[in-house]
Amino acid sequence: MAFIALTLALEASCGSDAGRVGPTDAGSERPQPGDPRAKVCADPSAPAPPYRLVQQIFDDNCTSCHVVGAMVNLLPGSSWSDLVGKPAPAPDSCGGALVVPGQPSASYLFQKLTTATPCYGFQMPLGEFASLPLPACVTAIVGAWIAEGAPPPAGDAGTN
Repeated sequence: MAFIALTLALEASCGSDAGRVGPTDAGSERPQPGDPRAKVCADPSAPAPPYRLVQQIFDDNCTSCHVVGAMVNLLPGSSWSDLVGKPAPAPDSCGGALVVPGQPSASYLFQKLTTATPCYGFQMPLGEFASLPLPACVTAIVGAWIAEGAPPPAGDAGTN
């Protein structure tokens, strides 16, 4: 079931050529080829994403800002325990939790990655001057992980 859900999510968000999904042209919804951030999407037939894949997304796109001392720490070794079941920090919270296991749409992390106008602040990740939204296949991986119950890293009992 998880395999089918992830495959459908990746195909819907990336098309059949997941490695070529990238940022869109200005004024166009057509993806530009070769966005390196989509490299984690290379195998749409893979089973549900293990947390190490989600952590790789954080490492590649988020940890330049979200480090120890930031409102949300996404560094390896603390990201899972700082996200799952934790309230989003004020004023960012909008009354939500960062990750609600099994519920991507109720998870503030997923909203910040997928919504152009989240309830507070900007869509993540941020670039120097504006938001630089992740390819849809990347956010689909995060969504699939949350939908599967946001399982912890393999071999860990709730910490990574």
